Amino acid sequence: MGEPDFLRNIANKVLSPTTLDLKRLDDVRRLLAKAETKFKFSSSGGDPKRLVEYFRSPEFTELVLVLGVELTKKLLQEVINGYTDPEIKSAAKKVLEEIDGYKDLEESESLLMYKKF
Repeated sequence: MGEPDFLRNIANKVLSPTTLDLKRLDDVRRLLAKAETKFKFSSSGGDPKRLVEYFRSPEFTELVLVLGVELTKKLLQEVINGYTDPEIKSAAKKVLEEIDGYKDLEESESLLMYKKF
């Protein structure tokens, strides 16, 4: 059958009016549609492996900023569970680890000390 389609089978599972307010949901869908056009990662007429490039891009960082950490983590977990391609899974895991690393850094003592001054 091949890989699932990122927008239709993965993102739509995570993104809904129950998880985001309508304005943010519209912004996220706009960003995803723009990214699909640019990176051509659609499983119909494109190459799902291009998701690897997308995950490393400033466009994905922008998505994370609009989507938020928790929903981004959920989205990446769906990618890891839904795809069989090792490159795609590895790229999603790497981003997930980076996000967790930033979260750990946020909670670290050194950052707390920095915020005091």
